[in-house]
Amino acid sequence: TLIGCGKNDDNNNNNGGGNNGNNSTSIEKLVKKITKKDSDGNLIEVTTIDFKEQKPTTQSVVRYNNGVQTGTTRVTTFQFDGRFIKQAKRENAGIDNYVQNFTYENGKLVTKTEKYESDYRTYTYQYSYAGDQLTNVLKSHPTTIYVNGATQSATYYEERQFTYRGNTVIELTTQYKKDLNGAVVTNTVFSYDTNTITYTLSGGNVVKEVEENPYSISIEEYTYDTKPNPFHYMTNFVEPDPTSFLEVHNGKNNILTYKNTHEHNGKKDETLISFEYTYNAAGFPTIVKQYKEENGTRKFLGTKEYEY
Repeated sequence: TLIGCGKNDDNNNNNGGGNNGNNSTSIEKLVKKITKKDSDGNLIEVTTIDFKEQKPTTQSVVRYNNGVQTGTTRVTTFQFDGRFIKQAKRENAGIDNYVQNFTYENGKLVTKTEKYESDYRTYTYQYSYAGDQLTNVLKSHPTTIYVNGATQSATYYEERQFTYRGNTVIELTTQYKKDLNGAVVTNTVFSYDTNTITYTLSGGNVVKEVEENPYSISIEEYTYDTKPNPFHYMTNFVEPDPTSFLEVHNGKNNILTYKNTHEHNGKKDETLISFEYTYNAAGFPTIVKQYKEENGTRKFLGTKEYEY
């Protein structure tokens, strides 16, 4: 998933609405190149983004192993209808090739279809709103079910429902299948459990995520600097997902620390990641160094470099 521009600084009120480029973004805020390196300084990945009239036209990704290029350059091209993206197409990525198409109503994304080269199925995403608040994302694709020993066509659904309570957003995910008559199928081989994520937001950033299911609980906590995050300003171009305000890397500021506490079957694991930044004169990060804290020691993991 790439990045776009047009996110309003004032649009941080947890409304979940689809801001799809209504506000212009100055050219110096657009990240045109991202270079990832490992702890030894070897290249991992280089992403180059070409823009026209502040909209991305192509994204090229080159991957490396020990600094040596692997595979061909992955290229994603974007087509727009006015200020709205209507199609994203990735090529030279093998089984990861895809085509995405987007439709809108009243300035909000309402449908996305996604077809991967390696998969015969087309995935459909439907977005529902109450005013400007996103309330539901329904993902579906064709599948089969077994009834009385025979195979029948059916549809698989993954439904994400969003509830807003002050500075928190609760996301409840359920999965189910329906037969050709639209009835929910209960006698399938697999049963699905619900998954709940509670997001806590502050100052345009996600500061905490608590994810729970019948088997485990995961708590993620974040702290941020006070500098502008370039991806906050470039969000909603590709893809223009109205859930992007719940993605930590799209927050208003840059992540300083990430702490994950995971509990499963009575076992508790903890991970702590920290980041250090070099900024340009405008306050945007140009170099990000990543570290992992283990047993009281700090391990350098690598860098990202941004060019504008």
